[in-house]
Amino acid sequence: MGKQYYCDYCERSFADGAENRKKHLASAYHQKLRKAHYDMFKNAATILKEDKSKRPCRKFHSEGHCEFGSSCKYSHLTQNDVMQLIEQANNEKLGASGKRPRSEPDIDSWLQTKISKMDRSSDNFPACPLNPVLPSILSSIPNLPPSLIPCKPSEFLRVAKNNGAQWG
Repeated sequence: MGKQYYCDYCERSFADGAENRKKHLASAYHQKLRKAHYDMFKNAATILKEDKSKRPCRKFHSEGHCEFGSSCKYSHLTQNDVMQLIEQANNEKLGASGKRPRSEPDIDSWLQTKISKMDRSSDNFPACPLNPVLPSILSSIPNLPPSLIPCKPSEFLRVAKNNGAQWG
């Protein structure tokens, strides 16, 4: 059995080959599903812009359904749909203009706030990470490896931000 090609839009697989793939990608079924996939990501302003150029679908508005569905070349939007899309487009426009870029977090300021919070709450929590306590089982072992010995807060705070230390 040769290679299989899987189409994410159609959720089908078939024998991979240039001719088979070309035939599948040109099929109406694949084109319809691909269009439906990308239509899910359109914003309200784009939908309104595309819909303004279309005439209303008589069959959809008289009977309530159209045999062509989303591939119909006429508009299936009602007045309520249009009003909702206009409101949504305005909200998207206002939301985009109101956003501020996030500033980069500073690790030093974050650490200082954490330390100050922990200092304030150290009365409630005696086993604070800033005051690590070696378990009694480990304290009885002589020549304990450095990786098991907890560091002191003063040692941790002395590490400079750009001290050029090599890791690894």
